[in-house]
Amino acid sequence: MSLNLECQEWINTNKSARLIKTLKKSKQITNNDLASSVYLLQIAPSRCSQSKLACLMSNQFVNIFDQNSLKSIHKFKGFDKSPTTTITEIGFYSKNDDLIFGCSDNGSLRCWDLRQSLSGENLDECINFKTDEEREFLTADINREDNYFIVGTNKNIDNALVYIFDIRMNGKYLHKLTESHSSDVTQVNFHPNTGTKFCSGSLDGLVCLYDLEQEPDNTLKIPLDRNNDEEDETDSDEDPDLMDQVLNADSSIQKIGFLSSKCLEIDQIYAITYTNDLIVWDLQSHDVVYQVKNSNKEVLGQNDSEDQEDEYFFDCFYMRPDFMAICKGNKSGEFKLLNGNDVLCDSLCDLNEASSKRMHRDVIRSSYWNGQNLYTAGEDGFLFKWKLIDKNTKSIDFDDKTKSNKRDLNEDMESDDEDNHFRAQSKRPNKNNNRKRSFSIVIFIWSFALSSKMIVFII
Repeated sequence: MSLNLECQEWINTNKSARLIKTLKKSKQITNNDLASSVYLLQIAPSRCSQSKLACLMSNQFVNIFDQNSLKSIHKFKGFDKSPTTTITEIGFYSKNDDLIFGCSDNGSLRCWDLRQSLSGENLDECINFKTDEEREFLTADINREDNYFIVGTNKNIDNALVYIFDIRMNGKYLHKLTESHSSDVTQVNFHPNTGTKFCSGSLDGLVCLYDLEQEPDNTLKIPLDRNNDEEDETDSDEDPDLMDQVLNADSSIQKIGFLSSKCLEIDQIYAITYTNDLIVWDLQSHDVVYQVKNSNKEVLGQNDSEDQEDEYFFDCFYMRPDFMAICKGNKSGEFKLLNGNDVLCDSLCDLNEASSKRMHRDVIRSSYWNGQNLYTAGEDGFLFKWKLIDKNTKSIDFDDKTKSNKRDLNEDMESDDEDNHFRAQSKRPNKNNNRKRSFSIVIFIWSFALSSKMIVFII
């Protein structure tokens, strides 16, 4: 089956994106040009209903878009007190699409209610989690019950940390995992089908799996004797025994995620590394079920990395229970959807001259598949909504419940055109019918005249 990508909606959040791209190619770009450029860092979909998309922008604004029309419905800047604070990751609550959270490099995790009114460009937080340690919160996630947060930090003096926050504990952390990773934690994720299992990936190349349901034997305990001046330092830094498994990718982890399919009872986890490798493990056997190593080779005599169109993986997901899609792009903004080693979809294939302009012009930073449409966001500042179509321009229905509105609209237009054509044909005069009608009149007159002569002759 030959597939293609059709752009349904798009929005440009960076008006100078194409100028920046042109200046990059001509090597005339300056620091001021880059400072004025705004690009998209992350797409965070609403989890309760497929209605909103939150985009983290490089100017530290959070822009909320309607998932169908890509119209901006909310925009705010969460961390207003320090202009140097950088938001590192955002996400929606699992059961409430009006609540959104974000972590930052100032060591705080904040939550905002989108139903509040904006005070200027800022939105006041409703929850704020912090620790006493000087740590950067690099990544965060919330479980499906909306009662636990996990946060990954940078490496400070010792190892990097993984914090577990209980929302009911008024901003205090429940557990602190100190022995999981020896370098920065780049991403944490809760399992989508359970509220207790989660994972963490790090620059040390390890993917750690945890389970909160495991009863830790060495959980942090607060001594009952508050008057004792001696502090129990051993318990304060002791890890609870929550780790279930450790997987090694042999390279620094950039992105991790769970892959689940209830129909086929598939339970997997994937990792994308900074060396552009993709590895998929089975969570039951912990064996590698899929692995693609980086195939880029250095070109002799070509030292400028800007001239090399290196390919990279940026996402992996199941489009349907028996079809795992792998997203692969290059620096020019082109991307493909792969199934194993077979190319299924290319963003430039079989597109006409008018629609070929609707594509990314730079590196794609984030994507999201909602079961019917693919959304991509990149450093060019564009957010795209794509639809899979085949050679006959029929949309591919992965859900078997919903159909493409665009395809239905085209069918209605074609049927209307046929009806209009039929009406026009029926109203248009027919020369052959006119000739037959004239010939019939002549025959009638001649017959009438001949009959009159015969009557006169008889008389």
